[in-house]
Amino acid sequence: MCGFVGVVSSNREEHIDPAVMTRMTDTIIHRGPDDHGYHFESGVGLGFRRLSIIDLDAGSQPMTNEDQDIWLCFNGEIYNFQSLGKKLRSLGHRFRTRCDTEVIVHAYEEWGIHAIDHLVGMFAFSIWDRNQKKLLLVRDRMGVKPIYWTLVSGKLIFGSEVKAILEYPNIERRADINALSSYLTFRHAIGDMTFYSGIYKLLPGCYLEYQDGKVHIQKYYDLPVNDTSEDLGEDYYLDTTYQLLKRSVDNRMIADVPLGAYLSGGLDSSILVALMASQDQDKTRTFSIGYEEDDYNEEYFARLVSQHCNTDHHQIILSNTNYLDIWPDLVHHRDAPLSIPHEIALYQMSVELKKRVTVVLSGEGADELFGGYGRVQRSPMDWKKIRLIRQIISPLIADAIGAKSPRGSIFNLVGIKNHMEHFFHVYNWIPFEEKWTLFTDGVLEQLNHDSKTIDIFKDIFVETEHINPYDRVLHIFQKIHLTCLLDRLDMMSMAASVEARVPFVDDHELVEHVINIPYHYKLKWKSRLHEMKSLFYSSSKASEWLDTNKYLLRRLGSLILPETISSRKKLGFPTPLDLWLKNGMLDYAKEILLDDMAIRRGVFDRHKLEKYMNSNQELPHDFFGKKIWMLTNLELWFRDSGAFIQ
Repeated sequence: MCGFVGVVSSNREEHIDPAVMTRMTDTIIHRGPDDHGYHFESGVGLGFRRLSIIDLDAGSQPMTNEDQDIWLCFNGEIYNFQSLGKKLRSLGHRFRTRCDTEVIVHAYEEWGIHAIDHLVGMFAFSIWDRNQKKLLLVRDRMGVKPIYWTLVSGKLIFGSEVKAILEYPNIERRADINALSSYLTFRHAIGDMTFYSGIYKLLPGCYLEYQDGKVHIQKYYDLPVNDTSEDLGEDYYLDTTYQLLKRSVDNRMIADVPLGAYLSGGLDSSILVALMASQDQDKTRTFSIGYEEDDYNEEYFARLVSQHCNTDHHQIILSNTNYLDIWPDLVHHRDAPLSIPHEIALYQMSVELKKRVTVVLSGEGADELFGGYGRVQRSPMDWKKIRLIRQIISPLIADAIGAKSPRGSIFNLVGIKNHMEHFFHVYNWIPFEEKWTLFTDGVLEQLNHDSKTIDIFKDIFVETEHINPYDRVLHIFQKIHLTCLLDRLDMMSMAASVEARVPFVDDHELVEHVINIPYHYKLKWKSRLHEMKSLFYSSSKASEWLDTNKYLLRRLGSLILPETISSRKKLGFPTPLDLWLKNGMLDYAKEILLDDMAIRRGVFDRHKLEKYMNSNQELPHDFFGKKIWMLTNLELWFRDSGAFIQ
């Protein structure tokens, strides 16, 4: 696991300043504290920081081939590097190291850009091809590892983090209003946007070519959609999923450094720990974090799994005071507002486990693949009811009733016209209309009703109009929601110089297999009677009462875990934000958000924002606290970044 930066000029005679490259590379020293390296030639500068995981004595980067006409900077892990290396040796390639980095160099020599098709794992890399005078940036299929880029004065500037790009001279720090607004509703900047206008993230499953001053982006992989009616039976899917997941976990335990796991005591992390413990000859090291408030502390369940799997377990407790102290620093590190309240807890856990391990396994992706967010992923049931009512009373009458009814009432819901509109109703942190009331007129004009963000969802809904609405919602979670979680995991683990591996999602064969499992093995009614009862309840009420979420994964868990763990409801690493608001955090938020400096930015209307913060919405799951938390994050980011809006 590492980090890299680069500058490639369309002017092949241009000299790339080594001092600038050093400053850029030093901004990501946390991603690679063990080693560093550079490569310079006319018009090209590459910088690299290494976190040594495999072949500790070799594998320095940038790495080149025998002819020194290909230069690689690589961040990630190629889990099939041993078998791929064997194949390349049989084709005549000679290796100088035993690390996975060199496999990419020779694979590119052999197959060019199609080398990507042979790679299994998580990866982000750059290749400078001197013969073709071409720079390639490549990101893995699911987007586990990041790449950011921009064009400035005929130069492509790129890096593993935005802060490296910002270190290049004359980079404009203009805030992207569309990204800020996307964040308030969906917790992150959707699509290729970052919070800086003109700086972009390379999307998952894509590669970028820069040649003759021109950028060309090509998608080489896209998540499949489940459009098959084939059903091979529950036992078949249970057996094949177990085998594929076991293989994925086994492969992700390859390392020349100590290895451990995040353990919340929830189903996903507990399954990974049980599979690790079944292979590991030594005690598996596990780490969890909790809060002082009992309702938000999963220590009991983490300890239960630890005892069952005989792990070497470590628990960390986080308080309100700790949280406020660390928060601004992590916004700085993130180059963006924090996306999820427990990012701070994840960072603290990573710092603690770094004292004992360098590689950690994490359970991201299980909820998106297996149906773990029942409140939203069961929502097609609600949309089907609304659609039926609209057909019975006619769309015109339904629209009239919806328009005249209070927002959120059952009568208001019949005015929802399509599945995407209903999805936005159930999947948001601050709803579009609620957020728009807070913005200034200037921001609203630039936003144009969030058309840029909504168009991204429109494309997905059009692409999936032929499939079951349950699979459609799962697909959206896999493409949109998961990228937010993976970005968070990468940034918070690498901030502590820890490599996080994600067995559920960085093996594309496992991902494709699970996607094609019929959804009724993921969200399963407890009985036919329970399904009939659901006609009279919303998805929010029915989920985990009338049905079982992540049903197949729970069955898998029951084979290797205590029943208490395999059957427990999802808690989701919550943070006691509503309680903390009452104990000082709301005053902290008001002090920041209503400050004259914040208001002069022209993002929010002061009077509307103050009224909103005093509204004390009575919402479940700390949702009001989350809204105030997100608004505060934006101002903390503005203060740290020096960004401005037009």
